[in-house]
Amino acid sequence: MLFLSANMFGQLSDRVNNPSTLKIGTRPVQGNMGIYFGISYADIKDWVEEDDFEYAGIPMVSFKYYVTDRWVARLGVKASKLSKIEEGEIDPLVDGSFLEEKRFREIESEFLVTPGFEYHFTNANLLDVYAGGLIPFGRVKEEFVSDSRYTTGEYNYSTITKKNFAYGYELFVGLQAFIADLPLAIGFDLGLAGLGYFKDKYKHETNLSVGGITSEQIYYTVEKDTGTKYRSLTSKNFELEGNIRITLSYFFNR
Repeated sequence: MLFLSANMFGQLSDRVNNPSTLKIGTRPVQGNMGIYFGISYADIKDWVEEDDFEYAGIPMVSFKYYVTDRWVARLGVKASKLSKIEEGEIDPLVDGSFLEEKRFREIESEFLVTPGFEYHFTNANLLDVYAGGLIPFGRVKEEFVSDSRYTTGEYNYSTITKKNFAYGYELFVGLQAFIADLPLAIGFDLGLAGLGYFKDKYKHETNLSVGGITSEQIYYTVEKDTGTKYRSLTSKNFELEGNIRITLSYFFNR
């Protein structure tokens, strides 16, 4: 045993341990603020399929404020607008019709405000578990205007409008890990999001002049271009779906 001990001792190195440590992050505390960025499965699917998606959950960017070490207030804004205008004069000899002038305008806009909160269950500096809720509300608007004028003095002027009040809620749980010395956290959210619309209908107004006779017509539809024409219509819509989101947060002080 003495021989083995002496032999093993002779093989030990003289290495000195490095006193430095790797920082794995520090968690935010009361008074800290943050910018939250989250991209969801629904967002990615929408971009890949290039399809219209009414609501993919909370806004991708929102603001955080730590009211206490555990309670966090959140505020997000989601806004978008599409505007398309076409106006032109037509030469009947080239076009081969009586159409002389045509105008078209398309406007689609959305504005949602999303207040909410988070509650954080642990004080750990590495992994942070939280849950919360959001209450999105706002306005969604669509407008289509078509105006055609003819060399005979006849015209066809029509508008299609849709003005919705949007409301909803989202419940979520999340896990995030703090990296670097407080500035960053990366994680994911699992949520159940729903959004509904009041007055979910299109209003059609048409003004015609044919052969010196003018006429006006107003009716409502559920879809923009197809469906039953209603003299009056009450329509509501509510969509509920689950979602998963990858998150990135940047924290800072005042």
